[in-house]
Amino acid sequence: MTLDRDFILEWGITITLIVGVALTSFNIFPLNLWISMIGNIGWLYLGYVWRKWSLFVVQLVITAIYIIGLVSLYY
Repeated sequence: MTLDRDFILEWGITITLIVGVALTSFNIFPLNLWISMIGNIGWLYLGYVWRKWSLFVVQLVITAIYIIGLVSLYY
């Protein structure tokens, strides 16, 4: 079985998001924000590559929210 790049990326970022949610449930802050944002950026990329504009837009909004939250945390 040959695994293509998109399949590996899709599942890698899915696992990343699950880890981010787990960190949130255990209140491991702000690492949960960083991990979740990485996962969302991955889905943002895949939404663009797959031309799934609804996926792209929702990930764009979520990523922007994470960035605003992180900026307000550190500045």
